[in-house]
Amino acid sequence: MKSRPQPRLVFLLLAIMGSVCASANAAGDAATAPRYPRRPAWTDTAEAAAPFTFAILGDRTSGGEENWPLFDRAVDAINAKPHDFVITTGDHIPGHMEDRPLWESQWREYWAHASRLTAPLWLVPGNHDIANTACHGFWREDLGDTYYSFTHKGCLFLVLNTEEERFDGRGPIWQKMFFYAAESLTKHRSAPHTFLFFHKPMWSDPRFEEDWRQLVALIGDRPCTVIAGHEHYLATERRDNLLLVIQNATGGGIHLSNAKIYGCYHGYAEVSVSETAVTYAIVEPDGTRHDPEESPLRFRKQIENLLVLAAEEPPRPAQEGAWGVSGKADTVNPFPVPITVRVRVALPHGSGWTPAGETRAARLEDGELVVEQALAPGERHTFPLAFTVSNAALPFPPPVAHEVLHGGAWLENEAMRMEQAPVVPIYPGDAWRAVRQWRFAGPVPIGPMADEKGMRDDPRTAWPQLFAPTGHEAGPPAGDTAEQWRPATGNAAGLVNCNALMGTADLASAFFAFDVVSPGELSTRALLYADNYAQLYVDGVLVEQAQALSAPGGFVYVPVRLRAGANRIVVKVTNNRGDWFFRFLLADTAGGLTLP
Repeated sequence: MKSRPQPRLVFLLLAIMGSVCASANAAGDAATAPRYPRRPAWTDTAEAAAPFTFAILGDRTSGGEENWPLFDRAVDAINAKPHDFVITTGDHIPGHMEDRPLWESQWREYWAHASRLTAPLWLVPGNHDIANTACHGFWREDLGDTYYSFTHKGCLFLVLNTEEERFDGRGPIWQKMFFYAAESLTKHRSAPHTFLFFHKPMWSDPRFEEDWRQLVALIGDRPCTVIAGHEHYLATERRDNLLLVIQNATGGGIHLSNAKIYGCYHGYAEVSVSETAVTYAIVEPDGTRHDPEESPLRFRKQIENLLVLAAEEPPRPAQEGAWGVSGKADTVNPFPVPITVRVRVALPHGSGWTPAGETRAARLEDGELVVEQALAPGERHTFPLAFTVSNAALPFPPPVAHEVLHGGAWLENEAMRMEQAPVVPIYPGDAWRAVRQWRFAGPVPIGPMADEKGMRDDPRTAWPQLFAPTGHEAGPPAGDTAEQWRPATGNAAGLVNCNALMGTADLASAFFAFDVVSPGELSTRALLYADNYAQLYVDGVLVEQAQALSAPGGFVYVPVRLRAGANRIVVKVTNNRGDWFFRFLLADTAGGLTLP
């Protein structure tokens, strides 16, 4: 990491109100001109549970580059009322850099707007702010600790960093943060209310399932409000003593909707604490106020899971060089009001996927196959997704999207690819098997990409080193007990989180191996998806014709030829930058395969 010493910068407090038991030391000289938001110098008073109000700014970046005027209006609205402090949910800058000048210029832009706040400002790191270990170092040098706590009028504010995994996954650095969280929660067990902040919503992100379980155990039965960002929409849920809030963005990119129940609008939060209650309000920049529970996470999940994609049977030979696919999308209206469901299948010219059977009746609009159906409450419907597909096109299924007309507004679904496969299905749903036990090696640096835009059409030219042998393509040698190959687990959806295993390794690959035992020779397919890229090796040989390298729908169906007995499967997952993970499922229609 290249860096040069930077002056510590001061947040000039126009109003210092209360509370100063900050766990993280503030850095800087009061005479230095501010270019970064400075951690407030905070002193708590002995007075507990006294009324106070603070504001929460949602994500500012990841889209929405043109939305600074909106952010400025939110700052003006916050300044118009007394707030003891302001805290964010992360993603202040576009980030994803390793060079200091770009880091400094992006923070200079953010601070030019945020410095107008008249209340002290606390920052929560986001995945754009700390996209790699270099940015983690910049943050610590310029902004202070990446996780911390403070108390205000008796209440505990605990800020954690979901990007602390950048170094060693769930290793000592991550565990040190959790030890700090346990200490803070234990020390302030009698706090009248606890506020817990982090960027990625651990309770709804499968990559943090075990981490969230640990946090819930640490929180116990105390009154607690948990606030995250990352998703940019507003979604809330109550679980026993917990109010869980995914805060909507304040200027970040959003698929805007007038349906407040869907939470796709800009705003900030105003939280008021009294001796008896915590009141959480969402405020639009124009001053319109909303109860956050008007946007329940349950409603969003109902939209997300409205379609069940599966095939009637595995792909069957239709004619020479072609296959018949009998896909379908089953749905039922779970709402007490009528809805209309619209399904879109991307079919650009030359895709190799030709509508067949009842699917031929669908209309074609701008390269998309479109079907829709009005549904009464509780009514079921099946959308046929039948196609004739060329052999070359079968590995690359078209993406399937849906939107719902609910309450007079069209709501666009945002697919959760870590749990779903929003592409035309070619196998029955119960045919897919997940691998729960892997062995992996990596990360292995592979050097920079020559042409990211060329990855889809000519990956060997775009990134030659992606195809260079590393010695890991065949998996661990028989009887190997070397530490080079370590154990890893996948979940029921076939998800493996590389961040949790190795931290963030940009421009690097990792290799995940398992043995599958087949009772006889078998031709089947694997479902493969990755952030960013994935390739499949069978007994050390790359399956060239189906690689997850910028595929149209992200997912690929990789042909897998198994011999009788044990077969070695290796998934090579490659990270361009930032988070990395992959999903792998193997089709087993007869149920005869043995997987770990």
